[in-house]
Amino acid sequence: MMFNRVYFALFCILTVNAWAEPSVQQAFELVDKKIHSLMAKIEQSKANTIFTDKQKIQLVDAELGEVVDFKRIARRVMAKHFRSATKEQKYAFLAVFKSSLLNTYAKGLWEFNNYKVNLLPLNPTNQTERNTQVSFEVVTSSGQIFPVAQSLFYNKKENKWMVQNVIINGINMGLLFRERFSRLVSQNNGNIGLAIEEWGASGLAQAQNATAERIEESE
Repeated sequence: MMFNRVYFALFCILTVNAWAEPSVQQAFELVDKKIHSLMAKIEQSKANTIFTDKQKIQLVDAELGEVVDFKRIARRVMAKHFRSATKEQKYAFLAVFKSSLLNTYAKGLWEFNNYKVNLLPLNPTNQTERNTQVSFEVVTSSGQIFPVAQSLFYNKKENKWMVQNVIINGINMGLLFRERFSRLVSQNNGNIGLAIEEWGASGLAQAQNATAERIEESE
């Protein structure tokens, strides 16, 4: 059950698509559209008994790879260490962060069964191009309800809405990942390169386990 909740958290981070205009209402509509589109494609793939892990990753990357601002998220996760990291280290962390997130998400999402997603009415208060929050609930087959607030921003350079963070059951995923990376740097005596290597090996998995534990505590 714990791992399903971890995968659910990743699901909440990655379910968003692009749009041509910076309209808050359109941001709401595209989240609704993308969530159900992705759910439908996953259900279709489950009918294919030889659908491989590689194909799952490719499906997720094709759907979401260009609409999640991994660079923005990775920079926020590195936080103060981003300034002192070399150019090579920044690219290295971006690569391992994106790869580990997509791989874990793709492998775990297929374990979800019989869940529903209910979008909540858009709250017009303090919604901007820099931070528009779309809230929804995920209802599991057992009747458990997980409230989600997804943060999107309008990327003017790319001319589209992109995801930058998500809060699930009050757990700020971006902050959780940032805390984990900072801890890795500290454990490696300030060596950012070693912290990146450890993240690639197990850092994301440990951060996800911490997420699951916090969700358990918040219920």
